[in-house]
Amino acid sequence: MQILLVEDERTLAVPLADALATAGHDVVTLPDGASALAWLGENRPDLVVTDVRLPGADGLAILARARQADPPCAVVVMTGFASIDQAVQAMRSGAIGYLQKPFPMEALLRQVEQVAEARALQKEVLRLRQEGGGIGLTGTSPAVQQLNERMAQVAQQEVTVLITGPSGSGKERVARSLHQLGPGQNGSFVAVSCSAIPANLLEGELFGVRKGAFTGADEDREGLLAEAEGGTLFLDDVDDVPLEAQAKLLRMLQEKEYTPLGGQQARPFHARVLAATKVPLQEEVEAGRFREDLFYRLHVVPLNLVPLRERAEDIGPLLGDLLRRYDPEGRFRVGKETLRQLAREEWPGNVRELENALRRALALAGRARVLRVEHFLPGGGGSSSHTPQLLKEIVAHAEALAIRQALAQTEGHRQKAAAQLGISRKVLWTKMKELGLEPRRNGEED
Repeated sequence: MQILLVEDERTLAVPLADALATAGHDVVTLPDGASALAWLGENRPDLVVTDVRLPGADGLAILARARQADPPCAVVVMTGFASIDQAVQAMRSGAIGYLQKPFPMEALLRQVEQVAEARALQKEVLRLRQEGGGIGLTGTSPAVQQLNERMAQVAQQEVTVLITGPSGSGKERVARSLHQLGPGQNGSFVAVSCSAIPANLLEGELFGVRKGAFTGADEDREGLLAEAEGGTLFLDDVDDVPLEAQAKLLRMLQEKEYTPLGGQQARPFHARVLAATKVPLQEEVEAGRFREDLFYRLHVVPLNLVPLRERAEDIGPLLGDLLRRYDPEGRFRVGKETLRQLAREEWPGNVRELENALRRALALAGRARVLRVEHFLPGGGGSSSHTPQLLKEIVAHAEALAIRQALAQTEGHRQKAAAQLGISRKVLWTKMKELGLEPRRNGEED
């Protein structure tokens, strides 16, 4: 790892540089802020360790320049007692830590090691994505870049992660990425759609059933927790878990053990737990529908995914990624004007809706090799009148538009959207599947 050390006191700079070099790092030492700014204009180290008070330019200017790099450099500031306020300002500006002089060499080496581990994970993310491993989210927006960086930082830590975001935004992909980069990557990734399993069956599906637990339980049956042992358990739509089952989940997280339904003996549980929700879980707590103690157990590290409409610059990279999957021969491309029009859409179904729109476009393109907006959104493009539509396609487009609007107005809450449309949640669920707005399936984004 390359480190820029900026320190004007030679008696401190020399031993620091020697210790960092002995630890296996490539160290560049500069004595003042002006030369550091000039060097950063031509180079991008992995880490900058800088004093706050320097001749030429202070450490805050160096911090600002280092954070402008792509990706930003990690920065640790060193400060004397008299410049603590500046150190606090540095932390607010993006420094990952500060050291008050005099400090033991081990304190600096610990922070350097943390940066080295994070950089190694980031390189692994890049490698796996280049190999098509589906690691992290696709996009160039600041929201996606920040999310992928945060994922790399926490992937190998044994902490519970709560992934929040609207339906179709990529929550399961984030969970799978954390699994693939985590210590349990050789174990199973077990995804549980808590909203798809009836409430009266969820407990048995999760914890397993012992023979005689209820009428019809003719034999022992292992649950999904047993299947996830040594790997990752992903609880999607965790807000739909009934209160009684929430109490058992809380015990499992606290005690690292659980008891199968109808069983007498607790079983150990060793797997990472990731959870996802499309609704604000804190509001569910305040409404009494979700246990507050379970919320805090799940909310150790929060990762929030923003709607696609708030990161329109990612539509181009996303379509490129999806085209490589659905058109590996490279027969089709998306025109620039089409991209601009697609970027103005709301996309209440987020990435999943965009994916299904592309699949529709490929099916409707015919002999065309440049995909136009009317291929993506039949009846919704400016030139759609040139493409005759079957009546059922027009009706389907109207239904899809109504569902998109209802979901947007209810922030993705399917039950509220169904009530607004005057249909049952089950009918809405079926219609979403028919129209390419279907709920999550294995391998698709959520």
